[in-house]
Amino acid sequence: MIVVMDSVIIKSSNSSNELLLSEQDGLQHSGDSEYYRVTLKVKDLLASAKIYAFQPYSELSQFFEDLAANWRGWKGKKEWQSLEGEFSLSCTSDGLGHVAIDVVLKSGFYDNDWSVHTAINVDAGQLEEIASNIKQFFSVQTTV
Repeated sequence: MIVVMDSVIIKSSNSSNELLLSEQDGLQHSGDSEYYRVTLKVKDLLASAKIYAFQPYSELSQFFEDLAANWRGWKGKKEWQSLEGEFSLSCTSDGLGHVAIDVVLKSGFYDNDWSVHTAINVDAGQLEEIASNIKQFFSVQTTV
């Protein structure tokens, strides 16, 4: 039996902002929906969108694994975005143990779609656990 994590919450260390990944059930079984849900909680705002996961969704896991492997810091930005660009991350490190994750979530890719942009700040020591949780979230269930 494989236990699959049904959601991942990344909480900001210096605000009430949260990034939530959920509703990945369709990713777990071949032939089902290839979407997962991303929700941003920013003060009094709650924004949520379904993200198309046609690309190997392991790319997001690999992105966070790279952040965790470089927890001591890096220069510039490390960036990732979903296939259709409705969910994107841009991460910077101050080299002192703090990582800023700039998150953009859109309802679609048209000019008149809504867009939310916020920062989720985490301590570098959290990156390994976040990477592990995201990898578990996207683990595809196989049956023998």
